[in-house]
Amino acid sequence: MTRRVLPGKAGWQLWYDVQIPRIAKKLKAGLVMMTGGVTAKTTLPQCVWMPERADPIQGRAYPLYSGRLTETLPRAEALLCYSDHDREWLSRRDEQAAGKLVVVHPSADASAGPLSMGDREEAKAEFAQGREYFLADASAAKEEELIHLLKAFSLFKKRQHSNLQLVIRGVHDEEMQKKLETYKYREDVHWRLPAGAGNHRLMGAAYAGIFLFEGNSLGETVLDAWKSGVPVIGNGEGPLGGEAILSAGDADPGSLAAQLMSVYKDEELRRRLIGLGFARVADFSSGRTVDAVRSVISRSV
Repeated sequence: MTRRVLPGKAGWQLWYDVQIPRIAKKLKAGLVMMTGGVTAKTTLPQCVWMPERADPIQGRAYPLYSGRLTETLPRAEALLCYSDHDREWLSRRDEQAAGKLVVVHPSADASAGPLSMGDREEAKAEFAQGREYFLADASAAKEEELIHLLKAFSLFKKRQHSNLQLVIRGVHDEEMQKKLETYKYREDVHWRLPAGAGNHRLMGAAYAGIFLFEGNSLGETVLDAWKSGVPVIGNGEGPLGGEAILSAGDADPGSLAAQLMSVYKDEELRRRLIGLGFARVADFSSGRTVDAVRSVISRSV
């Protein structure tokens, strides 16, 4: 159901407390699926999708979410969250909610996958002057984090004297681009706008992916990289992790530079990361997600 709502917290309160109950009653609904981690003011059974990060301190808090969490957990018939960490956190908030929590894992994009040698060469020519490149997804990055990324790339270039390029995806910040004009390796840095028609090619041709600035992301970018056969450097703080990711600190240029050098110099490490990524992504199929949601709906009805 979609309807125009008033802006701000008052608008959301009207939506949850008046408009949704009224529409559900009119449609004679048997079950209401809610998003944003908030239940509606209705006696109908409700399945509630929690935010991408259940703890509002870690993620983006939706309107009314934090204040109504104590009310939402016992009222919902079922609660869908996105990681085992969130399930544990919510269970500690309300022991009775533990039996109602279901983890719905993310899945990779259907278009993601390894590229042929010819397609890789074409993509490198399009995105990085025909050279190998690191791909950094900075869609959720702050300015300070971007500066740390550029410092790490500088350390890598100074120590390795490599012609590898850096492609930064998801940033359209004119101020940052002005600052880049004085960056020593500016000719080796390329900006790309957020996901577009050629996004899977951009990912598939990367030498390695740098995904430190995931924000509220559930890890789909990491899954796309694994499915594409691209080794991943991350911070290990998201829903995904383990041996398939080289861990680096987003606020530590030295740490990131060391991992860039590791994956560049050690071809055996790179091959091992690719193999581990293929193995991990097999556990995150879209069918698994659909089955989990279908099961929750059936049980709630």
